[in-house]
Amino acid sequence: MRIGIARLWHEANAFSPAITRMAQFKAREWVRGEDAVPLFDGTATEIGGALAWQRSRPDVELVFSRCASAAPAGPVDQALLDAFTAEVAGDRALDGIDGLYLSLHGASIGTADLAPEESLLKALRRRFPDLPISASFDMHACLTPDIAAHLDAATVYRTYPHVDMAQAANDALDMLARIVAEGLRTQVVVRAIDRILPSFNMRTDGSGPMGEVEDIAVGAQTAMGDGRILAAYPFASFAYADVPAANSGVVVTCEDEAAGNRLADTVAAALFERRRAFIPDLASAEAVLASRPWANGRRVAILEPSDNPMSGGLGDTPGLFAAAMATDLPEGSVFAFFCDPGLAAKAHAAGEGASLEISLGGRLDRRFGEPVSCGATVLRLTDGHFRNAGPMEQGMRVNLGRTALLQAGRLRTIVTEGCQSPNDRNYFALHGIDIEAVPLLLAKAKNHFMAAFGGLFDEVRQCDTPGPAMADVSRLPFRHIPAERFDIS
Repeated sequence: MRIGIARLWHEANAFSPAITRMAQFKAREWVRGEDAVPLFDGTATEIGGALAWQRSRPDVELVFSRCASAAPAGPVDQALLDAFTAEVAGDRALDGIDGLYLSLHGASIGTADLAPEESLLKALRRRFPDLPISASFDMHACLTPDIAAHLDAATVYRTYPHVDMAQAANDALDMLARIVAEGLRTQVVVRAIDRILPSFNMRTDGSGPMGEVEDIAVGAQTAMGDGRILAAYPFASFAYADVPAANSGVVVTCEDEAAGNRLADTVAAALFERRRAFIPDLASAEAVLASRPWANGRRVAILEPSDNPMSGGLGDTPGLFAAAMATDLPEGSVFAFFCDPGLAAKAHAAGEGASLEISLGGRLDRRFGEPVSCGATVLRLTDGHFRNAGPMEQGMRVNLGRTALLQAGRLRTIVTEGCQSPNDRNYFALHGIDIEAVPLLLAKAKNHFMAAFGGLFDEVRQCDTPGPAMADVSRLPFRHIPAERFDIS
């Protein structure tokens, strides 16, 4: 059995002022053919999962087309997307394959095309009208009946933080192999609930509404699993993509359409019933800092999700940093991070120990606040390369570009050329920071932070500041999502 593999993994924030271009893909992932194997082998990613799956299936050969991903950011340059689609859809390496597995995020957008994954699937179907195709998606995919119509099977991450990427690939490949080997005729059903559910309260690693819905989905599909393929996956969509397809719901793979619709209805109802539990209640950065949660020696992390790069933030908003600079912080506090290639270059030119006058935040977009000017000392310089310790994307190589650790007031502040979330222990180890000795960490991050650090701090709080992924979506200029989808009261 020859299984083709291709990948387009990017989450786009429509409110980011920066276009995602080839440089961002090459910094993270832009490979094809056998070059994919050393990049992903042994990693907790979809393609890493596919390679592990193949080892247990000596009857299967994997054939790699283009695999591409970039860190979440603004819309992708349309010419790049068009070239990617043409390359994969016309790839002669895929001649004679028995099935095709796609690793898709589901919330990419282009500078012109608001549904590039759908465009990719349509192009592939024109070439392979009868080929079994399965795909895996991020929990925050924007899935539609048009996407489902071009697939024979689909999976979605069940965990948030997303520590089951490899499992999502494994399950998608299991279904694909069954469809190929047994000649099954399956379909994918999507049921939307016409609501956008905020992701701030969406973690599945404890009690919470999404974990409850995942349990219901697994239980319901098990109860109906009488030998037919029935797999139900709730998804939460991604509001900040600002596309008509943004809508939470459930996706079901089935042989029997009636059974699939019943399962979809069950899970969609459970998701809708819990909609109010997703409403976040976040205090401002000033209010959180004024409460001094680090008092009495408690170790605390305060997150700024409005500029979280995993939600398309650019490491550029000054809200939390400005509030912190006006607060009496404990000695040894850390701020992670600002993305500022010019400042990183300036620090490298000055060298370790140099004193600088700097400006932080508001470099790309002053809608979310004015830059903060201050003096700083260069503590440490790095080339920005490390491997993730995990558990999320364990083993993946990371390239932050050149970085600098600066002392600004009481804050040790990380500045990077590239924009990636500080969600891994080795991010801090790279900068000589013993994360277990940090009394207060301020980080541009959200729920993924908890995978590596959830048990490390006495308390983790999120605050709301102005930014491209802020909790108060009424302050963002949406154009494509009906206002009623945001009403979850």
